[in-house]
Amino acid sequence: MPQETCIDRIEVFALSCTVEGGPKSTLAPMPVRNGMLVRITTKGGAFGWGEGWCNYPPKGHLAKLNLMEDPIGPTVLGRDIAYWRGLRPTIEHEMRRMIIHIGEPGPFKHCMAALDMAAADLSARAAGQSLSQMLSADAGNTAQVYASSPNVDEAETLATRLAEMGHTGVKIKVGFDQARDMAVLSRFRANDRFGLYLGIDANQNWTLPEAMATIDALSEWELGFVEEPILATAPTADWIDLSDRLDVPLAAGENIYSEAGFAEHVDRATVGIIQPDLAKWGGVSGAMAVGRHALNNGVTVSPHFMGTGLGLAASLHVLAALGGGGRVELDANANPLRTDLGAIDLKPTNGHVPIPAGPGIGFEPDPDALRQFTIQYCDIH
Repeated sequence: MPQETCIDRIEVFALSCTVEGGPKSTLAPMPVRNGMLVRITTKGGAFGWGEGWCNYPPKGHLAKLNLMEDPIGPTVLGRDIAYWRGLRPTIEHEMRRMIIHIGEPGPFKHCMAALDMAAADLSARAAGQSLSQMLSADAGNTAQVYASSPNVDEAETLATRLAEMGHTGVKIKVGFDQARDMAVLSRFRANDRFGLYLGIDANQNWTLPEAMATIDALSEWELGFVEEPILATAPTADWIDLSDRLDVPLAAGENIYSEAGFAEHVDRATVGIIQPDLAKWGGVSGAMAVGRHALNNGVTVSPHFMGTGLGLAASLHVLAALGGGGRVELDANANPLRTDLGAIDLKPTNGHVPIPAGPGIGFEPDPDALRQFTIQYCDIH
Protein backbone atom coordinates (compact mmCIF):
# COMPACT_ATOMS: atom_id res chain seq x y z
CA MET A 1 0.00 0.00 0.00
CA PRO A 2 1.42 3.45 -0.92
CA GLN A 3 1.79 4.89 2.56
CA GLU A 4 1.95 8.51 1.36
CA THR A 5 -1.75 8.39 0.37
CA CYS A 6 -2.97 6.85 3.64
CA ILE A 7 -4.87 8.98 6.15
CA ASP A 8 -2.57 9.71 9.06
CA ARG A 9 -4.51 12.36 10.97
CA ILE A 10 -8.10 13.62 11.32
CA GLU A 11 -8.80 16.94 13.02
CA VAL A 12 -12.36 17.93 13.90
CA PHE A 13 -13.51 21.44 14.74
CA ALA A 14 -16.90 22.24 16.27
CA LEU A 15 -17.70 25.88 15.48
CA SER A 16 -20.38 28.16 16.84
CA CYS A 17 -21.46 31.80 16.89
CA THR A 18 -24.57 33.63 18.06
CA VAL A 19 -26.32 35.91 15.58
CA GLU A 20 -29.28 38.25 15.44
CA GLY A 21 -31.90 37.58 12.82
CA GLY A 22 -31.06 33.99 11.93
CA PRO A 23 -33.26 31.92 9.61
CA LYS A 24 -36.83 31.22 10.72
CA SER A 25 -38.87 28.26 9.61
CA THR A 26 -41.67 26.07 10.89
CA LEU A 27 -39.00 23.68 12.22
CA ALA A 28 -37.30 26.10 14.61
CA PRO A 29 -35.45 29.42 14.66
CA MET A 30 -31.66 29.40 14.27
CA PRO A 31 -30.22 32.04 16.61
CA VAL A 32 -27.01 29.99 16.87
CA ARG A 33 -25.05 29.19 13.72
CA ASN A 34 -22.98 26.04 14.01
CA GLY A 35 -20.39 24.24 11.94
CA MET A 36 -18.43 21.00 12.05
CA LEU A 37 -15.25 20.97 9.95
CA VAL A 38 -12.91 18.07 9.30
CA ARG A 39 -9.28 18.27 8.13
CA ILE A 40 -7.65 15.05 6.99
CA THR A 41 -3.91 14.66 6.41
CA THR A 42 -2.03 11.81 4.73
CA LYS A 43 1.34 10.35 5.63
CA GLY A 44 2.70 12.21 2.64
CA GLY A 45 1.54 15.56 4.06
CA ALA A 46 -1.38 16.17 1.68
CA PHE A 47 -4.49 17.61 3.32
CA GLY A 48 -8.12 18.39 2.60
CA TRP A 49 -11.08 20.05 4.31
CA GLY A 50 -14.69 18.93 4.62
CA GLU A 51 -17.90 19.95 6.39
CA GLY A 52 -20.67 17.97 8.06
CA TRP A 53 -24.21 19.29 8.46
CA CYS A 54 -25.15 20.44 11.97
CA ASN A 55 -27.82 23.17 11.89
CA TYR A 56 -30.03 21.43 14.48
CA PRO A 57 -30.11 20.84 17.40
CA PRO A 58 -28.04 23.68 18.92
CA LYS A 59 -25.40 21.26 20.22
CA GLY A 60 -25.57 18.71 17.43
CA HIS A 61 -22.10 19.65 16.21
CA LEU A 62 -20.63 18.51 19.53
CA ALA A 63 -22.36 15.13 19.25
CA LYS A 64 -20.95 14.67 15.75
CA LEU A 65 -17.47 15.64 16.87
CA ASN A 66 -17.75 12.86 19.45
CA LEU A 67 -18.89 10.42 16.75
CA MET A 68 -15.90 11.39 14.66
CA GLU A 69 -13.57 10.87 17.62
CA ASP A 70 -15.00 7.39 18.20
CA PRO A 71 -15.99 5.23 16.36
CA ILE A 72 -15.69 6.86 12.91
CA GLY A 73 -12.21 8.39 13.11
CA PRO A 74 -10.36 5.26 14.25
CA THR A 75 -12.12 3.31 11.48
CA VAL A 76 -10.90 5.78 8.84
CA LEU A 77 -7.30 6.17 10.02
CA GLY A 78 -4.81 4.38 7.80
CA ARG A 79 -7.17 4.18 4.81
CA ASP A 80 -5.65 4.68 1.40
CA ILE A 81 -7.45 7.47 -0.44
CA ALA A 82 -5.56 7.39 -3.71
CA TYR A 83 -9.04 6.60 -5.07
CA TRP A 84 -10.91 9.25 -3.10
CA ARG A 85 -14.40 8.32 -4.30
CA GLY A 86 -14.12 4.92 -2.62
CA LEU A 87 -13.65 6.16 0.95
CA ARG A 88 -17.24 7.07 1.88
CA PRO A 89 -19.05 4.09 0.32
CA THR A 90 -16.53 1.72 1.89
CA ILE A 91 -16.91 3.19 5.37
CA GLU A 92 -20.70 3.38 5.04
CA HIS A 93 -20.75 -0.32 4.17
CA GLU A 94 -18.33 -1.40 6.88
CA MET A 95 -20.14 0.56 9.59
CA ARG A 96 -23.68 -0.28 8.50
CA ARG A 97 -24.32 -2.59 11.49
CA MET A 98 -23.00 0.01 13.92
CA ILE A 99 -25.20 2.69 12.34
CA ILE A 100 -28.28 0.49 12.69
CA HIS A 101 -27.38 -0.61 16.20
CA ILE A 102 -26.86 2.93 17.50
CA GLY A 103 -29.88 4.26 15.62
CA GLU A 104 -28.24 7.43 14.34
CA PRO A 105 -28.02 7.13 10.55
CA GLY A 106 -28.25 10.89 10.00
CA PRO A 107 -25.31 11.95 12.22
CA PHE A 108 -23.15 9.13 10.88
CA LYS A 109 -23.85 10.15 7.29
CA HIS A 110 -23.22 13.83 8.06
CA CYS A 111 -19.77 12.85 9.34
CA MET A 112 -19.11 10.63 6.33
CA ALA A 113 -20.17 13.43 4.00
CA ALA A 114 -17.53 15.63 5.64
CA LEU A 115 -14.88 12.96 5.10
CA ASP A 116 -15.90 12.55 1.47
CA MET A 117 -15.65 16.30 0.90
CA ALA A 118 -12.24 16.40 2.56
CA ALA A 119 -11.00 13.49 0.44
CA ALA A 120 -12.17 15.24 -2.74
CA ASP A 121 -10.51 18.50 -1.67
CA LEU A 122 -7.28 16.65 -0.90
CA SER A 123 -7.29 14.82 -4.22
CA ALA A 124 -7.83 18.00 -6.24
CA ARG A 125 -5.14 19.84 -4.29
CA ALA A 126 -2.70 17.01 -4.87
CA ALA A 127 -3.44 17.18 -8.61
CA GLY A 128 -3.00 20.96 -8.64
CA GLN A 129 -6.57 21.43 -9.89
CA SER A 130 -9.66 23.15 -8.64
CA LEU A 131 -12.33 20.75 -7.41
CA SER A 132 -14.66 21.62 -10.30
CA GLN A 133 -11.89 21.06 -12.87
CA MET A 134 -11.07 17.68 -11.34
CA LEU A 135 -14.75 16.72 -11.55
CA SER A 136 -15.33 17.98 -15.09
CA ALA A 137 -13.10 19.43 -17.78
CA ASP A 138 -16.12 21.46 -18.93
CA ALA A 139 -16.76 23.14 -15.56
CA GLY A 140 -17.73 26.80 -15.72
CA ASN A 141 -16.18 29.56 -13.66
CA THR A 142 -19.43 30.85 -12.11
CA ALA A 143 -22.48 29.30 -10.50
CA GLN A 144 -26.01 30.59 -10.36
CA VAL A 145 -27.41 31.16 -6.85
CA TYR A 146 -30.60 32.21 -5.12
CA ALA A 147 -31.00 34.16 -1.88
CA SER A 148 -32.30 31.73 0.71
CA SER A 149 -34.74 32.34 3.54
CA PRO A 150 -34.47 36.11 3.97
CA ASN A 151 -36.38 37.94 6.68
CA VAL A 152 -39.80 38.80 5.24
CA ASP A 153 -40.95 41.29 7.90
CA GLU A 154 -40.55 43.98 5.24
CA ALA A 155 -41.71 41.95 2.26
CA GLU A 156 -42.59 45.10 0.31
CA THR A 157 -38.93 46.09 -0.02
CA LEU A 158 -37.41 42.62 -0.26
CA ALA A 159 -37.27 42.34 -4.06
CA THR A 160 -35.56 45.71 -4.41
CA ARG A 161 -33.02 44.89 -1.71
CA LEU A 162 -32.18 41.54 -3.27
CA ALA A 163 -31.89 42.95 -6.78
CA GLU A 164 -29.54 45.68 -5.53
CA MET A 165 -27.39 42.91 -4.02
CA GLY A 166 -27.16 41.25 -7.45
CA HIS A 167 -29.69 38.44 -6.90
CA THR A 168 -32.13 37.21 -9.54
CA GLY A 169 -33.87 34.59 -7.37
CA VAL A 170 -35.07 33.97 -3.83
CA LYS A 171 -36.53 31.22 -1.65
CA ILE A 172 -39.09 32.22 0.98
CA LYS A 173 -40.06 30.08 3.96
CA VAL A 174 -43.76 29.17 4.14
CA GLY A 175 -45.85 26.58 5.96
CA PHE A 176 -46.77 28.76 8.93
CA ASP A 177 -50.45 29.26 8.02
CA GLN A 178 -52.07 29.86 4.68
CA ALA A 179 -53.23 33.41 5.42
CA ARG A 180 -49.75 34.47 6.55
CA ASP A 181 -48.06 32.78 3.59
CA MET A 182 -50.45 34.37 1.10
CA ALA A 183 -49.96 37.80 2.63
CA VAL A 184 -46.16 37.54 2.48
CA LEU A 185 -46.07 36.38 -1.14
CA SER A 186 -48.66 38.95 -2.18
CA ARG A 187 -46.69 41.80 -0.61
CA PHE A 188 -43.47 40.52 -2.14
CA ARG A 189 -44.78 40.09 -5.68
CA ALA A 190 -46.74 43.36 -5.64
CA ASN A 191 -43.44 45.19 -5.24
CA ASP A 192 -41.26 42.91 -7.38
CA ARG A 193 -40.63 44.90 -10.55
CA PHE A 194 -37.67 42.64 -11.37
CA GLY A 195 -39.58 39.38 -11.85
CA LEU A 196 -37.35 37.43 -9.47
CA TYR A 197 -37.30 33.66 -9.66
CA LEU A 198 -39.31 32.61 -6.58
CA GLY A 199 -39.21 29.34 -4.70
CA ILE A 200 -40.97 28.50 -1.45
CA ASP A 201 -40.01 26.02 1.27
CA ALA A 202 -42.59 24.42 3.56
CA ASN A 203 -40.04 22.32 5.50
CA GLN A 204 -42.31 19.22 5.28
CA ASN A 205 -45.08 20.94 7.22
CA TRP A 206 -48.17 20.02 5.17
CA THR A 207 -50.21 16.88 4.87
CA LEU A 208 -50.97 15.78 1.31
CA PRO A 209 -54.44 17.45 1.26
CA GLU A 210 -53.01 20.61 2.85
CA ALA A 211 -50.20 20.74 0.32
CA MET A 212 -52.58 20.41 -2.61
CA ALA A 213 -54.88 23.15 -1.36
CA THR A 214 -52.18 25.54 -0.21
CA ILE A 215 -49.90 25.26 -3.23
CA ASP A 216 -52.88 25.79 -5.49
CA ALA A 217 -53.72 28.94 -3.54
CA LEU A 218 -50.13 30.23 -3.61
CA SER A 219 -49.35 29.37 -7.24
CA GLU A 220 -50.78 32.66 -8.55
CA TRP A 221 -47.50 34.29 -7.51
CA GLU A 222 -45.49 32.53 -10.24
CA LEU A 223 -43.60 29.95 -8.22
CA GLY A 224 -40.41 28.42 -9.55
CA PHE A 225 -40.57 25.49 -7.12
CA VAL A 226 -42.08 24.24 -3.88
CA GLU A 227 -39.54 22.60 -1.59
CA GLU A 228 -40.51 19.73 0.71
CA PRO A 229 -44.26 20.39 0.83
CA ILE A 230 -44.83 17.03 2.56
CA LEU A 231 -42.67 14.71 4.63
CA ALA A 232 -39.49 13.65 2.86
CA THR A 233 -40.33 10.13 4.04
CA ALA A 234 -43.93 10.24 2.77
CA PRO A 235 -44.92 7.34 0.50
CA THR A 236 -43.72 7.75 -3.06
CA ALA A 237 -47.34 7.50 -4.13
CA ASP A 238 -48.08 10.74 -2.25
CA TRP A 239 -45.25 12.55 -4.00
CA ILE A 240 -46.47 11.24 -7.36
CA ASP A 241 -50.05 12.29 -6.60
CA LEU A 242 -48.97 15.78 -5.59
CA SER A 243 -46.68 16.21 -8.56
CA ASP A 244 -49.32 15.01 -11.03
CA ARG A 245 -51.94 17.42 -9.71
CA LEU A 246 -49.79 20.57 -9.70
CA ASP A 247 -48.11 22.65 -12.39
CA VAL A 248 -45.44 23.94 -9.98
CA PRO A 249 -42.23 21.85 -9.86
CA LEU A 250 -41.60 20.10 -6.55
CA ALA A 251 -38.13 20.07 -5.00
CA ALA A 252 -36.52 17.72 -2.48
CA GLY A 253 -33.20 16.22 -1.54
CA GLU A 254 -31.78 17.66 1.66
CA ASN A 255 -33.40 14.81 3.60
CA ILE A 256 -32.68 11.97 1.20
CA TYR A 257 -29.89 9.75 2.47
CA SER A 258 -29.03 7.35 -0.33
CA GLU A 259 -28.35 7.22 -4.04
CA ALA A 260 -31.32 4.86 -4.38
CA GLY A 261 -33.57 7.38 -2.64
CA PHE A 262 -32.65 10.09 -5.12
CA ALA A 263 -33.03 7.69 -8.02
CA GLU A 264 -36.56 6.78 -6.97
CA HIS A 265 -37.66 10.42 -7.04
CA VAL A 266 -35.96 11.02 -10.39
CA ASP A 267 -37.06 7.80 -12.05
CA ARG A 268 -40.66 8.15 -10.91
CA ALA A 269 -40.82 11.85 -11.84
CA THR A 270 -41.94 13.05 -8.41
CA VAL A 271 -39.77 16.19 -8.50
CA GLY A 272 -38.61 18.72 -11.05
CA ILE A 273 -35.62 19.75 -8.95
CA ILE A 274 -33.36 17.68 -6.74
CA GLN A 275 -31.37 19.33 -3.97
CA PRO A 276 -28.49 17.19 -2.72
CA ASP A 277 -26.79 18.64 0.36
CA LEU A 278 -23.07 17.90 0.22
CA ALA A 279 -22.73 18.18 4.00
CA LYS A 280 -25.74 16.05 4.84
CA TRP A 281 -25.35 12.94 2.70
CA GLY A 282 -22.86 11.80 0.10
CA GLY A 283 -20.38 14.66 0.11
CA VAL A 284 -18.93 15.49 -3.29
CA SER A 285 -19.05 11.95 -4.71
CA GLY A 286 -22.70 11.43 -3.77
CA ALA A 287 -23.84 14.82 -5.11
CA MET A 288 -22.05 14.23 -8.40
CA ALA A 289 -23.56 10.76 -8.82
CA VAL A 290 -27.15 11.76 -8.10
CA GLY A 291 -26.71 15.02 -9.98
CA ARG A 292 -25.58 13.34 -13.17
CA HIS A 293 -28.42 10.82 -12.97
CA ALA A 294 -30.92 13.65 -12.50
CA LEU A 295 -29.61 15.71 -15.40
CA ASN A 296 -29.62 12.66 -17.65
CA ASN A 297 -33.31 12.31 -16.88
CA GLY A 298 -34.36 15.92 -17.32
CA VAL A 299 -34.39 16.91 -13.64
CA THR A 300 -32.70 20.14 -12.53
CA VAL A 301 -30.00 20.00 -9.85
CA SER A 302 -29.87 22.80 -7.26
CA PRO A 303 -27.55 21.99 -4.35
CA HIS A 304 -29.05 22.63 -0.95
CA PHE A 305 -26.79 24.27 1.61
CA MET A 306 -27.05 26.21 4.88
CA GLY A 307 -23.69 26.12 6.64
CA THR A 308 -20.19 27.59 6.58
CA GLY A 309 -18.20 29.07 3.73
CA LEU A 310 -16.34 25.78 3.26
CA GLY A 311 -19.30 23.62 2.31
CA LEU A 312 -20.77 26.48 0.29
CA ALA A 313 -17.57 26.73 -1.76
CA ALA A 314 -17.69 22.97 -2.39
CA SER A 315 -21.34 23.25 -3.47
CA LEU A 316 -20.45 25.95 -6.00
CA HIS A 317 -17.73 23.71 -7.46
CA VAL A 318 -20.12 20.77 -7.76
CA LEU A 319 -22.77 22.79 -9.60
CA ALA A 320 -20.10 24.24 -11.90
CA ALA A 321 -18.99 20.70 -12.71
CA LEU A 322 -22.52 19.42 -13.26
CA GLY A 323 -23.90 22.36 -15.22
CA GLY A 324 -27.56 22.16 -16.16
CA GLY A 325 -28.88 25.57 -15.12
CA GLY A 326 -29.58 24.90 -11.43
CA ARG A 327 -28.90 27.27 -8.56
CA VAL A 328 -26.94 26.91 -5.32
CA GLU A 329 -28.73 27.97 -2.15
CA LEU A 330 -27.04 31.10 -0.74
CA ASP A 331 -28.16 31.87 2.81
CA ALA A 332 -29.38 35.48 3.00
CA ASN A 333 -29.07 35.71 6.79
CA ALA A 334 -26.24 36.73 9.07
CA ASN A 335 -23.70 33.95 9.56
CA PRO A 336 -20.05 34.81 10.32
CA LEU A 337 -19.18 31.16 9.69
CA ARG A 338 -20.12 31.79 6.07
CA THR A 339 -18.70 35.30 5.63
CA ASP A 340 -15.84 35.65 8.14
CA LEU A 341 -14.29 32.17 8.42
CA GLY A 342 -12.09 32.66 5.37
CA ALA A 343 -11.80 34.48 2.06
CA ILE A 344 -14.70 33.81 -0.30
CA ASP A 345 -16.41 36.07 -2.84
CA LEU A 346 -20.18 35.75 -2.44
CA LYS A 347 -21.23 38.93 -4.25
CA PRO A 348 -23.68 37.94 -6.98
CA THR A 349 -23.53 39.55 -10.40
CA ASN A 350 -26.75 38.98 -12.31
CA GLY A 351 -27.47 36.06 -9.99
CA HIS A 352 -24.07 34.37 -10.39
CA VAL A 353 -21.07 34.14 -8.07
CA PRO A 354 -17.52 33.17 -9.02
CA ILE A 355 -16.26 29.67 -8.33
CA PRO A 356 -13.51 29.93 -5.67
CA ALA A 357 -10.14 29.88 -7.40
CA GLY A 358 -7.09 27.87 -6.43
CA PRO A 359 -6.47 24.18 -5.79
CA GLY A 360 -9.20 21.98 -4.35
CA ILE A 361 -12.23 23.71 -2.94
CA GLY A 362 -10.35 27.01 -3.07
CA PHE A 363 -11.26 27.79 0.52
CA GLU A 364 -9.34 27.29 3.74
CA PRO A 365 -10.41 28.58 7.14
CA ASP A 366 -8.29 31.49 8.30
CA PRO A 367 -6.33 30.20 11.35
CA ASP A 368 -7.29 33.17 13.55
CA ALA A 369 -10.96 32.93 12.58
CA LEU A 370 -10.91 29.18 13.13
CA ARG A 371 -9.60 29.68 16.66
CA GLN A 372 -12.20 32.36 17.31
CA PHE A 373 -15.16 30.19 16.33
CA THR A 374 -13.96 26.78 17.58
CA ILE A 375 -15.62 25.69 20.83
CA GLN A 376 -14.39 22.08 20.81
CA TYR A 377 -11.60 20.27 18.97
CA CYS A 378 -10.31 16.74 18.65
CA ASP A 379 -7.19 15.36 16.99
CA ILE A 380 -7.35 11.72 15.87
CA HIS A 381 -4.02 10.16 14.95
